[in-house]
Amino acid sequence: MAQADYYAALGVGREAGPEELKQAYRRLAIQWHPDRNPGSRLAEERFKGIAEAYAVLSHPAKRRQYDLLGPAGFKSEYSREDIFQGFEPGDFFKLFGLTEARDTLARIFDESRPPASPPIPEEAAPRLSDFFAGFGQKTSPRDTRSPDLLIPLVVSFQEAALGGTKFVAYNTAAGAVKVPVAVPAGALTGQRLTVKGRGPARAGGQPGDLIVTLTVTPHPDFIRRGFDLLTALVLSAADLAAGCKPLVDTLGGPSLRLKVPPGTRPGATFKIPGYGLPRPEGGRGDLLVQIKTEFPQK
Repeated sequence: MAQADYYAALGVGREAGPEELKQAYRRLAIQWHPDRNPGSRLAEERFKGIAEAYAVLSHPAKRRQYDLLGPAGFKSEYSREDIFQGFEPGDFFKLFGLTEARDTLARIFDESRPPASPPIPEEAAPRLSDFFAGFGQKTSPRDTRSPDLLIPLVVSFQEAALGGTKFVAYNTAAGAVKVPVAVPAGALTGQRLTVKGRGPARAGGQPGDLIVTLTVTPHPDFIRRGFDLLTALVLSAADLAAGCKPLVDTLGGPSLRLKVPPGTRPGATFKIPGYGLPRPEGGRGDLLVQIKTEFPQK
């Protein structure tokens, strides 16, 4: 099934700037807001599509990757949580007596889930609002330890790719507690890291675990392909015709010279071995360089 085009969803051209995107989103979101179209499944679907399109195109790094990968490729790389990560639609809906976009999206996505069998009690059912929430606690009735604590941690693409140590903090009656967290190389959004015994403790009880949920921010220049990295290199038509040796940036490493033979066509992909992501068994993936061209302005 073909994926929807985000530019078409907002009714803008591919060169649309931030203000044009914002105006198109506001106009369409108000038009298709479920509060103005009660009971209309079409309005709900259009509203979700408009919000999704704006969440991507208003974010420079996500937009760049969407333009590079195309609709189908982008949706294969990004989950709904990735798409809406950091999406702050604002409260302009209040000017029209409508609920905010975030509340409406939470309700729509929740209602669109098929019912579980057997039915889950309302207070236990997962909701999209849980996705927007930062953290919570979990505990088992058979566990005599203090409850585990869930904390979100946002890491950059490079930090997740190469690994390293980050810190999270939480408050207790005795003050703030700062805990180091080892982020493994190649970490992914949604991955959970457990730090044993470093959660808060009840009075007289043993501390629970600290469970850190990762969110990896997109990189403006690199896209992950397993252990390989994909990047785009823009060259002029003259350089492609004559051949050239441009510099290519690597992730956390030196820039490298890439030999581009004469007559190379846009879309060609070159592989630079060993400059991708670290593999668990040792070694690294490859850096894939996709050639694009710039057209002279008329």
